[in-house]
Amino acid sequence: MNWPGSLALRRYFLRYLDRKQPPLPALTLTQQRIYILPSRLGLWFAVLVVLLYLLGTNYQNNLILLCSFMLLSLLLLTMLQAFYNLYRLRLAVLADAQTYAGSPGALPLKLQSRDCRMLQLGLYGQKLQQLLPNLQGEQQFNLQLPVLPRGCYSLPRLKLSSQFPFGLFNCWSYPALSAQLWVYPAPMPPNDSVPLSAADPGQQRATVQTDADQLKPYQAGDLPSRILWKKLATHPEQPVVRQIPLAAARSEQWVQVPALTGPALEQALSMACYQLQQLETTGSQYGLMLPGKTLALGRGQRHLTSCLQELALC
Repeated sequence: MNWPGSLALRRYFLRYLDRKQPPLPALTLTQQRIYILPSRLGLWFAVLVVLLYLLGTNYQNNLILLCSFMLLSLLLLTMLQAFYNLYRLRLAVLADAQTYAGSPGALPLKLQSRDCRMLQLGLYGQKLQQLLPNLQGEQQFNLQLPVLPRGCYSLPRLKLSSQFPFGLFNCWSYPALSAQLWVYPAPMPPNDSVPLSAADPGQQRATVQTDADQLKPYQAGDLPSRILWKKLATHPEQPVVRQIPLAAARSEQWVQVPALTGPALEQALSMACYQLQQLETTGSQYGLMLPGKTLALGRGQRHLTSCLQELALC
């Protein structure tokens, strides 16, 4: 149940946090970032302490007064222990989160604390909470993210909470980490009726080549593995390299996404994502052609990530 004005108060509190605690790649929980209040059990515990104190003073019973003072001391010590359970906890983002549409993602985090128990982690406003029972020293943790549609999102605020040691106090924090959530199109095998890739037009001339035709002078950028070292011994002034065979030339492909909208665009992006992954698996050189933008030929995980990010933003 939302009380009247609670939504406006929450928005004001978030604006206050954005102004006082901007997103950072790494941060440490200090007293300015930690909030603590008694839990429902803690409130009843405090009521019990007050009742025992009133009962002891009314009947002038020193044993009841001693019991109330001991319980009050336990309540105060529990409050300090709950605060120091989160105090000096350090968080850092290891990398941006990457997933596909329709699949939950995970954000890699690095947590560091001297001794933190029963830590709950999640996103602010989300019911999904993960439990980290014991954190001592440095530990990597994958924060589960909800299912999101294709696109790029900024990481919302996190919620770290704990009721350690006795559940009498709720201790929590809302840290903000600077990270991106990349949601790529879901890979889907392409249909034959929708061609998304084509070889480079300059490589479509299929001719039979001799060994002499496959040799060319060395140029900057040629792979050292293609240099003819035997010929280099006899002609050191002009190294020669083997040209890319026709089969390898056909492996240089372009993945093209036509100018579409709506469900047709999502289908084309999913098929392009699948084909990019297949080309990367086979070790081919590939490029990406989008409406208004072209990514040059390349290979490797970094090049694949750049292509997938362009598909997510398309």
